[in-house]
Amino acid sequence: MLGGYQTEAELIQNMTDAGCKEEAVIGILTCFKQGQKKKGLLLLQEQREALLEGIHRDQSCIGFLDNVLCGMRKECT
Repeated sequence: MLGGYQTEAELIQNMTDAGCKEEAVIGILTCFKQGQKKKGLLLLQEQREALLEGIHRDQSCIGFLDNVLCGMRKECT
């Protein structure tokens, strides 16, 4: 029922550690408990996509900072 996790508490902890908000955890658990595995998996996938989007946004910011650093270093030499 809970995707190979021994207990519900372990699944909750793993999702919390992965950055899922309480509302998302509740929604996902509800789906699995009601036998709506596909819907629960879809919600988990949406969480993954949101995290990946954040990573891409952060990578873009790092790129901009690298450009600023490069320009400032050139001015210092």
